[in-house]
Amino acid sequence: MHSTVLRRATFLAAIVTGSALSALSTPASAALPKAAVVAGYDDLAPFSQRMDIVCSANRGVGTFTVPAGQRLVIDYISADVAVDIGGTALFDVVSYLNGAEVESHLPMHLNGTLLGQSVFSVSERTRIYADSLSTFEIAILSSTASCGSIVGVYGHYIPTP
Repeated sequence: MHSTVLRRATFLAAIVTGSALSALSTPASAALPKAAVVAGYDDLAPFSQRMDIVCSANRGVGTFTVPAGQRLVIDYISADVAVDIGGTALFDVVSYLNGAEVESHLPMHLNGTLLGQSVFSVSERTRIYADSLSTFEIAILSSTASCGSIVGVYGHYIPTP
């Protein structure tokens, strides 16, 4: 009985070792289905944009246009939003995908007061798409008359046919 257990353990160890060696000798891209292989970081055209938004009449808007021949993929948005003390705000992202408007609201977190204003932050990983030649917009809608925001938008371009 002891020798049977030993033979099984040796056999299983050989299978595991063989599987591990074959997995190591196969390139990662060859082991994955074609749809699962993504472009490497160096293959992406990086994008970043700063937007300084100043509100008047409870609203502030920042925009930019996506270049011709490119689809923009927004991977991350970061912002500080300041409103009058006690005020609240909505962080609204508007993009166009296949010609249709898509609106997203990102959560804001209150950080406290600074320089006589309530300060919120936005820090979100996203997957938001914007068509070539479309206008990308971030709007701050505030419960107070004055507000302002510094926004960072980060992502990459994908060439369109």
